[in-house]
Amino acid sequence: MKSKKTIVICMFAVAFGLFLNACKKDSSSTTSTTANEAAGVSVSTSATASEMMYDDAFDIVNQSSEQNSLTVSSIGNTPTLDAINTNATGSYTTTAGATITVVPANSSVFPKTITVDFGTGVTSATGITRKGQIIITLTGKIRVAGTVITATYNNYTVNGYKITGTYSLTPHIVANAGVNYNVTVSNGSITFPSGDVATYSGTETFTQTAGIGTASITDDTYEITGNFSYSNTNGASISGTITTPLVKSADCKDITSGIIAFTYKSINGTLDFGAGTCDNLATVKFGLTTKTITLPR
Repeated sequence: MKSKKTIVICMFAVAFGLFLNACKKDSSSTTSTTANEAAGVSVSTSATASEMMYDDAFDIVNQSSEQNSLTVSSIGNTPTLDAINTNATGSYTTTAGATITVVPANSSVFPKTITVDFGTGVTSATGITRKGQIIITLTGKIRVAGTVITATYNNYTVNGYKITGTYSLTPHIVANAGVNYNVTVSNGSITFPSGDVATYSGTETFTQTAGIGTASITDDTYEITGNFSYSNTNGASISGTITTPLVKSADCKDITSGIIAFTYKSINGTLDFGAGTCDNLATVKFGLTTKTITLPR
């Protein structure tokens, strides 16, 4: 009897041990998944912040070019100086306060270099603080098919994020549908206010959906599609693909809607800019983890 009882006890102990071990594994797996979801939220947020910092150059290129009569309308017609200056007060919120130098000064001579110098810091009416210089080179007027536009950075920061690399735009005029830009970021490196450093590259298309044919940029709206890659010095890497076009309008500094899809360590996630409100809030979701974030621009 003692022998049978001992065997039963032993069998129960083994089964209970296996049960505890399975629970530990399940607990470990859940903890790991939750940690990866949280990391996915963090890395995708940083990647999107980087994307927005680089696309800040789009506004600077357009505004500085318009200020210096180096643009045409979005259907290829050259606007008159009067037409441009009519909107001058309200147009240049991004470059207001910067020193802009154009070489050569003659607006009909190309190639041309525009240096937009924000010095030790200029804060725009929309609350964006820029420091340092963006150097823009043009082979022709913007909004002209075939013009090559590149922007590089000299000790340049946006809201404390230091940016290096090359931001390139190639315009394409679409018959009766405005201007589209193919945009690339190459050799990108971004230093966060925390001191963390990351690399960034991206390829996007800006498609004009409003303001078509007008002389000023103040009524322009673009839909952005494409993808980008981000990797930080802590070993975290992620790629983003825009699955619902991001909407960028001249009357708002923020992306107002659109969705970016991410995958981090086999967990799928999204970053959703919302339904059209002009703010810098977005919702990030990875697995079962959802978080509302505030973007830095």
